Amino acid sequence: MKLTISRIVKVSALAALLLLLDASAFGQTNRISGQVYGPSRRPLADVYVELLNEVNSVLMRTRTNGSGGFQFGGMTSGRFTILVRPFGTDYEEQSQEVEIVNVVIGGRRSSDAANADFYLKPRRNANNPTAAAGVVFAQEIPTDAKKAFESAVTEFEAKRDDAGIALLETAVRIYPDYYYALDRLGSEYLKKQSYADAQKYFERSVAINPKSSNSWYGLAFALFSAGQTDRSIEAGKKAATLAPENTDINLMLGIALRRGRQYTDAEKAMLKAKKLSNGLSADTSWNLALLYAYNLRNQRLAADELENFLKVRPDHPDAERLKRLIRQFRLGV
Repeated sequence: MKLTISRIVKVSALAALLLLLDASAFGQTNRISGQVYGPSRRPLADVYVELLNEVNSVLMRTRTNGSGGFQFGGMTSGRFTILVRPFGTDYEEQSQEVEIVNVVIGGRRSSDAANADFYLKPRRNANNPTAAAGVVFAQEIPTDAKKAFESAVTEFEAKRDDAGIALLETAVRIYPDYYYALDRLGSEYLKKQSYADAQKYFERSVAINPKSSNSWYGLAFALFSAGQTDRSIEAGKKAATLAPENTDINLMLGIALRRGRQYTDAEKAMLKAKKLSNGLSADTSWNLALLYAYNLRNQRLAADELENFLKVRPDHPDAERLKRLIRQFRLGV
């Protein structure tokens, strides 16, 4: 079919709409995150965590990273239960209820974020008392460094992030190879969008513990944000090898691969992230839609992913424009 001027204008308008929404979508995403600890506030890695709805159906499942952290995203407003299932350990299950509330501010519906931390207790009368108590990275930490780290955790719990970062840096000055302190510093600097600092600490943490999927993931994110695409892909692949069933890691890798113009591999990584999230990751569907619309030139699949995005995010402020875009993609105009 001949490409007319009017068709070029329509396609350009659709591209502009996608660009506009691309800039705003992630800021509107609801998230639930937290940490899972064992005795003495020791972070527990590779522990299963589930997100349940009000009728106790599992919506998403993930595993804690090297710092004991977990995160779910893309859920609508409502009440949810976070269930920690420490399979293969001698810890008891724990659960917490959380609520996501979206309010309208200035004509736009805000996103919400909730936090749920868990301090697991040993099971009573465990059938297997020799079961491993979580997977940890063992180090002999000097007492002063350990105290500084524990004090930092207390400061973060109280939302005094700057004080927490200062204490973590003290812990690292005392013991420069303190893996958990380095990894947490990288994560905290990512939150502050201080990508050079995040990169520095994650590079140190992966040098000490190259089997940490969380540190490789954080490094991939920091490198991507700094425009170092090739190195971000390399770090993302290492994270995905270590944690192949982590939704966030596969999505991060897919996004980096897309920027690196490795579109087929980007699609594979994103589709894996979608499967792992049971189709409930709004961010994954959004990025797949962009990949199909811009790079793989498949408007039908782009429309499918935008529809799935709206199933997860029906209250998105640009929902009506997205619906019009879906109809245009279906018509191929």
